[in-house]
Amino acid sequence: MQSWRRNLAVLAMVQLLSTAGFSLIFPFLPLYVKELGIATRGSLEFWAGMVFSSQAVTMMISAPIWGAVADRYGRKLMLARATLGGAVLLTLMGLVQNAEQLVALRTVQGAVTGVAAAASALVAAQTPKEHSGAALGTLQMARWGGIAAGPVLGGVLGDLFGFRESFWITG
Repeated sequence: MQSWRRNLAVLAMVQLLSTAGFSLIFPFLPLYVKELGIATRGSLEFWAGMVFSSQAVTMMISAPIWGAVADRYGRKLMLARATLGGAVLLTLMGLVQNAEQLVALRTVQGAVTGVAAAASALVAAQTPKEHSGAALGTLQMARWGGIAAGPVLGGVLGDLFGFRESFWITG
């Protein structure tokens, strides 16, 4: 097997597993916020929204920075950093005592992670030009496959083991 195809297969699997892991918490995240003591209508919706949005905002801001760091120090290193950082932060989310701590960890998660950008850059750099469209399409397929599978698995894990435990399992 050509090295770029082998790398694509590995990166697609990393993308599938990481996006499944990151999206696994989506079905029960608002319920977890409620479990953390935010029970009044209005406040629950606000804090659940903050938990979701905080990660996206910091990821949006940090993505170009991590891209520049990847150009300088290597894309594989950035992929490892993002994956390991995400796993540690997901594990810590199972230990929080209030919604503010959860928002803080989600904010850090957005700043630390960025698996999609690192994987895409790595595939684009390693794939022959005539195969780049198909290779990037394969990576996108894996990404969306993980996003589709993660919440289903998360619903099952949340039901079987509880919310906190699901963070630990996912991490």
